[in-house]
Amino acid sequence: MPWFPAWGIKFDKEIDDVKEILATFNRLRPNKKWLLLAFDVAASEKHLWIAWYSMKRNQIKGKMIANSPDAEFLRIIAGTHQVRIAFENAGIRNSDHSAWIIRLPDIELSPKVEDNFINREVYNNHELEAIYLIERMNGSLISQRPNPTLEGLKRIVYENTIIESKSLEECFLLHLISSNL
Repeated sequence: MPWFPAWGIKFDKEIDDVKEILATFNRLRPNKKWLLLAFDVAASEKHLWIAWYSMKRNQIKGKMIANSPDAEFLRIIAGTHQVRIAFENAGIRNSDHSAWIIRLPDIELSPKVEDNFINREVYNNHELEAIYLIERMNGSLISQRPNPTLEGLKRIVYENTIIESKSLEECFLLHLISSNL
């Protein structure tokens, strides 16, 4: 599976004013296809791609709950119908040390899932912009990809019992699906 356009950023210090960080990011981002996601809530490439696909499908069908694709993506990752709760659970918070800088891909969807193609360059096409954002926000690039953690499940308020036969990634995916139920 191709890398989702997500870059880990380690802030130079713990976030003590989330509003200031968001204002800076919103001023610097090239467009509204860029967003900040809490670091622990991204479980895997598959998790991010499924969240993006769900957001894109909702957008095409005119069924988005949030007013913008970036907020809809956060809402789906958080597994909720409430946008405010999504920002609280999947957005950055005071005391966070890191986050994901996300660039929502520009890919047109075909009606059949199997007919969709993801160009492997989707990550590389925006890497320079991401590095620019990281540098301007006085951060450093985290050289790791999304990984499911118990802390991430707790942050998005995963309320189901974790069953030993299910992986952490499966728990994240089940929670993501609940955003559309």
